[in-house]
Amino acid sequence: MKINLLTILTITLLTSCIGTNKFTSFSEPKFQEVKTNSANNSFTFDLTGLESKTSIITSTKVKSQFIPAILYWQWNNTIKCEINPVTVGQLFQINFMQYVDSLKISEKLQGRKLEMKVEKIPNSFVYTHKGNSIILIVAYTVSDLEAIFPQEQDLVVSYKMTQNGSTIKEGKLTASNKDQTIKNVWKSTKKFTWLYIDQFKQNTNSMAKEIVDKLVKEI
Repeated sequence: MKINLLTILTITLLTSCIGTNKFTSFSEPKFQEVKTNSANNSFTFDLTGLESKTSIITSTKVKSQFIPAILYWQWNNTIKCEINPVTVGQLFQINFMQYVDSLKISEKLQGRKLEMKVEKIPNSFVYTHKGNSIILIVAYTVSDLEAIFPQEQDLVVSYKMTQNGSTIKEGKLTASNKDQTIKNVWKSTKKFTWLYIDQFKQNTNSMAKEIVDKLVKEI
C-alpha cells in the first residue's frame, strides 16, 4: 500500500508542477529562430493586420484544480498558449516564399507585383493534463490524460496584383487549419510540447502551400 500511495503522490506532484511560466519556457525556444527573408522584387508582405505582442509566447491559466480527498484525488491543469501572431506570420512568409521560388512564380508574373496581407493566422493551442486516482483498500486506479488541442482558426490572406502602380486584380485566399490533437503517451511534458510545436510548424507550412496553390490558379 505504501508503494501505491507513493506512486499516486508522484503522479499528482508531477501533474501540478506545470505552470504558465514553465510551459512558456518549454514553448518559446521553438520560435526564437524564426527570421524572414523577403528579398523578392515581385512580392511584398504586410503583417500589420496581425496583432503584435511584446513576447513570443503568452501562456494563460484556463483551469487549475486539485482535489486531495482521503480515497479520491482529482486534478485538472489547463493552459492556453498563444504565439505572437506576427511570429507565426513570419513563419508563414518563409514557407510561402520557398514554394513561390520552387514554382518560379516570380517569372510567371512578368513584371507584375503582388502585395500579400496576412489578415488571420492560427496562433494558439490548449494544453490539458487531467485525471483522477481512486484509492481502494488493497489497490488503486489511475486515470490520466495529457494532451494538446489546436484551436479552430483559419489562415486568411488577401492579395493585390499591380502593374505600373495600378491594381489589376485583388482577392482573398483561405486555408483551413488541419492541426490535430495529440496525446502524450510516453514522452516528458517538455518533449511532448516540442512534438506538438513541430506539428504546428508543419501545419503552417502545409497552409502556406495551400495558399500558393490557390494563388497560382488566381493569377
